[in-house]
Amino acid sequence: MKHPAKQEGAALFIVLMIIMVGTASAVFSANTVSHELRGAGFARQQMQTRYAARAGMIGGLEWFDIFGPSTVRNLMLTPGSTEGIQFPACTETTGCYPEPPLANNRSVYRLYPQHFEALLSQDGGVTPGLLANLPYDADYSFGATSAQEPLVVIDVYDEHVVSKLAPGAAAQGGTKFKYMRTTLTARGRAQLKTAAATDNVHAEDHGRQGNETGADMRAYIISGPFMTGSL
Repeated sequence: MKHPAKQEGAALFIVLMIIMVGTASAVFSANTVSHELRGAGFARQQMQTRYAARAGMIGGLEWFDIFGPSTVRNLMLTPGSTEGIQFPACTETTGCYPEPPLANNRSVYRLYPQHFEALLSQDGGVTPGLLANLPYDADYSFGATSAQEPLVVIDVYDEHVVSKLAPGAAAQGGTKFKYMRTTLTARGRAQLKTAAATDNVHAEDHGRQGNETGADMRAYIISGPFMTGSL
């Protein structure tokens, strides 16, 4: 027959082991839930960034449709045509909003938020604007309480005037029309709001934030037709 004191020591050891296993399980569960929440947050932010880029791409297509291919082509072939849109220079603290500046003599036209704001009603709705609303908005895209805000720039480039028929054109051919083929890329970024927090900025990567997400959307535009000689 075992001594009562030895029985009490074995029972205490078993109880301590059960407590330790329960504590370890609780810590593991809490850590797993924390990672799951962070992963869900990253997935939501990436999805919101994709939506912002998609909205920018659709807004770029509307802007293209408003001005027409001839005007857009003239803008693309005019060096420095976006110089009137001023943003902070690329530095270690301000970044490049959010893309590096365009290279000299690059046949491209870059759309910033100011391009769309100029197409809204300028007198509070008395005179309708060419656009009813902005293609993307921080509160609607990410939510009013979100710490991030969307930044989208749209590049229009790779203009090529061709005489090949566009999909859906008359099959017999024989026309004198030309078409312009253009590439449009919307670059969406999600960055922390200025008043929300200070993020680590990578100077070697054009001022990217450490917690920034990015998503690009691309469209291939076939516009026209034009009569021979107009372009």
